[in-house]
Amino acid sequence: MTEPNTTLKADQAGMSAHYQAQVWRKSLLLLVLIILSMAATLADLVIGSGTLSWDQVVTGLLHPSDVPPEVKVVLWDIRMPVTLTAVLSGMGLALSGSLMQTVLDNPLAEPFTLGISAASGFGAALAIVFQTSLLSWLPLSGDYVITGNAFVFSLATVLLIGLFASRRGLAVEMIVLLGIAVHFIFSALLGMAQYLADTDQLQSLVFWMMGSLMKTSWTKVSINLVIVGVIMPLLLLLSWQISTLRGFGTQAVVLGVPVKRLRMALLLMSALMAGSITATIGVVGFIGLVAPHVARLLVGEDQRFALGVTAACGALVMTLASIISKTLFPGVVLPIGMVTSLLGVPFFLWLVFGQRARRA
Repeated sequence: MTEPNTTLKADQAGMSAHYQAQVWRKSLLLLVLIILSMAATLADLVIGSGTLSWDQVVTGLLHPSDVPPEVKVVLWDIRMPVTLTAVLSGMGLALSGSLMQTVLDNPLAEPFTLGISAASGFGAALAIVFQTSLLSWLPLSGDYVITGNAFVFSLATVLLIGLFASRRGLAVEMIVLLGIAVHFIFSALLGMAQYLADTDQLQSLVFWMMGSLMKTSWTKVSINLVIVGVIMPLLLLLSWQISTLRGFGTQAVVLGVPVKRLRMALLLMSALMAGSITATIGVVGFIGLVAPHVARLLVGEDQRFALGVTAACGALVMTLASIISKTLFPGVVLPIGMVTSLLGVPFFLWLVFGQRARRA
């Protein structure tokens, strides 16, 4: 007859082996996605205006002094900022979408659920159409005025919603409804700005609303790198609390998770990433919706892995969209927001009808 202690130890050993196998599987998936993202990044550097071979790109990256000056200019001054913007934008929008879905407890939420895109669009419209900026006291000019104004409006929108919700003690559903109301307000103001704009201003505004990687710069890359580079480690440090919040909702407070404070912190981090990226490249949708769901399908709700997989998926989808935008019609670079929407709509429909079928 088997002793109880022996049976218990055997069960514990089996559970430990199963857990270790799951950790190895998730780690391997994360590594594969990182490698795929790096390969897509390299392909994005090769593809574009002008002709660069794989050898020239690899040599230019590893030994810049060994390539001709014109190759160095094309690679480092023209293509590299665009590609890095695609990678950072994909990571930031994906993480922002994941945080928004956690805070709002809504699997269909993304960074623009609270009206961030409409607020950014109106901020950009003020700078483009009315030549008005909230940052007029700073020595900014050209595209940086548009970027700064869009960022301030998007961040201020989320801060005001968060402050109002915390003061009024609104439930998650009411925050979503408040965000929808804000979205329609700014959409109406944006439509008014479009109606009053002249031809050149309207063209610039519409192009910005479609999203584009072409107007990036090393300064904008640096800003997004700092924001994503600071927030990502913070999220990893909070991964246990985020996992608990996703699993237990408001009941996570029983397990020692400061739910209200955590939700506000996640909301601010989501707004920072979505606001800075939207201000840099314009309105780009569906990355924040697609990447978190793919991550959860691959590794589940363990945020130690889900956050990294989400960021890698976002970078991969965004760089693939960048490649498609340059190759779909030779000689024409499509707006990146248009491409991500075309890629994201089928997934969105599958998600909606798939959930309905599972509930039936």
